[in-house]
Amino acid sequence: MKRRGSIAACAALSLVVGYAAHAAEQTNRVDGVSVDLMEDAKTVVDASAYVKKPPYRIASLMQGPINGWGLTLDTTIAWMASQDKDVGELIVVPINANVDREISAMENTIKLKPDLILLEPLSAAALSASVARAVAAGIPVVVCADGVEGKPYTAYVDVDLYRGGYESAKALAEAIGGKGNVIMINGIPGVDAAEVWKEAALEVFAKYPDIKVVGSEYGNWSIPTSKEKATALLAANPQIDGVFAGGSEGAIGALLAFEEAGRPQPVYGTVSPLNGWLRLAMEKKVKFTAWPQAAALEGKYCFETGMKILRGEPVTKFVHIPEVVITEANAAEHYVPELNDDFSVPPVAPLEVYIEAGFGRK
Repeated sequence: MKRRGSIAACAALSLVVGYAAHAAEQTNRVDGVSVDLMEDAKTVVDASAYVKKPPYRIASLMQGPINGWGLTLDTTIAWMASQDKDVGELIVVPINANVDREISAMENTIKLKPDLILLEPLSAAALSASVARAVAAGIPVVVCADGVEGKPYTAYVDVDLYRGGYESAKALAEAIGGKGNVIMINGIPGVDAAEVWKEAALEVFAKYPDIKVVGSEYGNWSIPTSKEKATALLAANPQIDGVFAGGSEGAIGALLAFEEAGRPQPVYGTVSPLNGWLRLAMEKKVKFTAWPQAAALEGKYCFETGMKILRGEPVTKFVHIPEVVITEANAAEHYVPELNDDFSVPPVAPLEVYIEAGFGRK
């Protein structure tokens, strides 16, 4: 779903995913809030069948360190496991943002019979059968940073993705007075988070008859690609008042494009802010609202939920990660000057852990 590598050189990705079925499953929303998820957040899971005695063998299947978000996630999970005396082995399965590889890896992991699988599903539809098979084999599966069609998982840990897109777009619309031209820089075509954020923003903009979406492109959660797309949109539109970016890579690319073109910076609405977005936004004094999907918090809550299941502690079907909204007013409180632009704020592990992983500012 999400997006290692240099913040200035994240490669565009091509994934085959099943967004349509997932979107159809998550349509019960009121004012941008996913009602079904909030109900799942109240539903206690009977995990008594999964209780095990340590040491635990845990398999972690995340998107991989293809960019800062992914590396932050992997680093946090590895650190959490290293700090828990009950973890005997953490099996990190390389996925590298490939759906077919993730499906194959899930099938092979089931054969290993770990005590727990932590999974970041790259496709809500394509991973559903594998998750169901793992659970049927007696292996609890905690999905992180996106759900799975049919909800066969033991628990799902995330923010409300739709609400993030909805509220950041709403803040943008209000900041430009409910009128003006807006462009959109989305993530990877077809990937669940990218499409959910895009759908949410379009729902908001449709409520403002004087807001016109004059261009919408996919930046692939790549800053260079997003900058290229934004540059083309700037050339085609002499007036742009706002930018919605489904992922702050898109916001960074757009900000750089506006600066290079010598155009006034617009108002931004974005999600999942990177450290580099906060730095640039503060330097250029742009007005923005950024809703979180923080990689380190995803790793922390995902790992902790899995350990609770193995220890027989109560968990809910949906574990709602607290959402802390960042704007230009509080950006300095969340920016981490010791870490580089690629890091997904906030940190969970000690800063030296992330510096050792490659996030040190040079």
